[in-house]
Amino acid sequence: MKKTLHIKKHLFSFLTLLFFTALFLPIKANAADYPASVSVNRSAGECTYSVQGLDPAQTHEMTLHVSRGNSQTAALESTIALTEENCGSGTYTGSFSLESLKDVYDTYTVSFTIGDSVVNAGTCDFSIHADKLSLQISGGTSDPARAVQVVSSEAAGEAAIPGRNKSVSVMAWPEGSDESTAVSISAKTPFTEGGMTITANAAQAGSAYGTWHAKLVLEPSASNPARTLATGTYSVAPTHTSFVVKKTKALEKKKSFALSIEGLKNVYGINKVSFQLFNSNGKKAATIAGTKKKSDGSKFYAEVTMKKLGYLLDQYTAKAVLTDQNGKTYTIDGTASADVRSQGGSLSVTKKSNATCVYKLTNAYIPGNIKKMSFLLYQYKNGKWKKKDSHNVKGTAGKSKVSLKLKNDDTGKYKIRVYGFSTWGKKILLNEKSFKLRKKDMGKNGWYYEKYAGKKYKFYYVNNEKQTDLTDILNLKESSATNKNRFYIEVNRAACTVTIFLYNDETQKYDIPIKTCAVSVGRDVSTDAGTSALNEQSSYTPLGNYSICTNGTSVKYTLKEMHEPDGSIVFARWTSHIVGNVYFHSIAVSTDSHYALPSYRYNLLGSPASAGCIRMTVSDAKWIYDYASTGTPVKIVKGNSSKPGPLGKPAVIKTTSGINYDPTDPAVPDSRKKADYKAKKITGYKTKKGKKVGY
Repeated sequence: MKKTLHIKKHLFSFLTLLFFTALFLPIKANAADYPASVSVNRSAGECTYSVQGLDPAQTHEMTLHVSRGNSQTAALESTIALTEENCGSGTYTGSFSLESLKDVYDTYTVSFTIGDSVVNAGTCDFSIHADKLSLQISGGTSDPARAVQVVSSEAAGEAAIPGRNKSVSVMAWPEGSDESTAVSISAKTPFTEGGMTITANAAQAGSAYGTWHAKLVLEPSASNPARTLATGTYSVAPTHTSFVVKKTKALEKKKSFALSIEGLKNVYGINKVSFQLFNSNGKKAATIAGTKKKSDGSKFYAEVTMKKLGYLLDQYTAKAVLTDQNGKTYTIDGTASADVRSQGGSLSVTKKSNATCVYKLTNAYIPGNIKKMSFLLYQYKNGKWKKKDSHNVKGTAGKSKVSLKLKNDDTGKYKIRVYGFSTWGKKILLNEKSFKLRKKDMGKNGWYYEKYAGKKYKFYYVNNEKQTDLTDILNLKESSATNKNRFYIEVNRAACTVTIFLYNDETQKYDIPIKTCAVSVGRDVSTDAGTSALNEQSSYTPLGNYSICTNGTSVKYTLKEMHEPDGSIVFARWTSHIVGNVYFHSIAVSTDSHYALPSYRYNLLGSPASAGCIRMTVSDAKWIYDYASTGTPVKIVKGNSSKPGPLGKPAVIKTTSGINYDPTDPAVPDSRKKADYKAKKITGYKTKKGKKVGY
């Protein structure tokens, strides 16, 4: 009995001990019994966590573990006492801030130790979402100020960078350099979620041209290094609004053109500009310093002379080279084209119905203007091109059309070449054109009856040109005892012309004009008297009908002494008597010499100048002497200066001081005449064989 009681007593003691032991031993919990979660307010930089299923009567505390990133490095650990007050309905809610994590941006794992169980609540994203940020940099390449736009693709209400009081700046470095050389180009700027614009100054970055890299940098803190949030690029290069070549009449006169560049801007400022010119082979031809035309350096100007280019006509490419305030040079994008080549223009050959061709050159050009043009006509004969005519045209500067009219004198193949002479004396072929002249282009040829001053005459044409001397065409023979030429000679006193007519068997009239001469009649042209008043002191040519040797006796002299009104004796060649003391003769001279004719006296030919005789050139006086038979009718009429005769009034050669001979005199050697003509001492001459030169 006692033994039984003793056993019961010990069993009771054991159970009591067991109860109190269990009461104070930790409760073995299951993690699933404690649902836990986290929520993040990135803008505020706060992470809120919540743990459910807690019983403060059984679980007096739990431990918060915050681990950083994948490394699970402990970032924050805190023991939390659980009470009835903070565990309402078995749920504990708490939070921690980015600041409590020392502002280290990362993704954090949140867990709790409850009893001997570890409860995972989730992750808290305090990382920077750089992939949600991008940079857009606007502004011209020459603008120092650039607008750096930070664009965020983060969802509305979210933050790309967690926490508050964040600042950013923009840094840049030139392409080809290491990123470590980047310098700041903006002020430190508070970061604004959802997008922002930062003003940057490209001039702060350095002095390089070309592509620059830029990055948006999160300003560093005590616990965070600087972070690159986004990158972009921009360019630095000068710009301009226009770069042109200018040509004006004033510049042409100076044999130059101008280069002008306007609207210049540059990040690093503008110190000076020079212009480089390259020829068509790409070789540098000249460098010209520009003149600043605006104080801000936005306009530079330079004049380029042809002398500077060595007078070489070419298509030049102009480039502008800018020197900035740092002393660096930059060749500005874009070029100007300076076309200083000659332009041949358009050459036309127009065949006229009057047997002439008009050669017209239109829109030809030589830089500095064309001083004169030379038209050279070539004819193709015997398999070769031979020069036929050459004519210079002066005063062509600035003219868009220059023309020349020439008579056609032969059929065949022709070529016209037009040369221009620059103001510095260079001869340049502008244009050429080949053409043919056919028989129909020669105009009139042969005999034609036409009216002049109300009367009909028979004229002879060669290639549309009325012939004024038919001696060779009619194969006239000199007058002799066996050959009597049937001529009629008319002297037009007012016009100072002599016209010789041939008798026309067809019409039985003297209506074939075969030769015309410019002469000098008596100085007194007001007297209408005939021969009755003639004396040695008179100075008029008598009006009336006469003949060669009116008295019927052949009175002709190769050289004759003649008395002047002042009593002096002069000598005249090839005289043919008309009436009284009136003769056809060459201009009288003071001695029996072919070189005693003063130029001033010869130059009076074609105007009243004699004492009454009819002065002529040596060749014309000799023609009357040779061909006019004794008895040839001579009529001296008062006439009309505007109607010199059916063959007109021929050109009169002019001589300069120092020339003392008649340029038509066959006794004067052709070589002397040719030399004086070339020296421009005489305007023309007649060769010994009778060929006219220059008139």
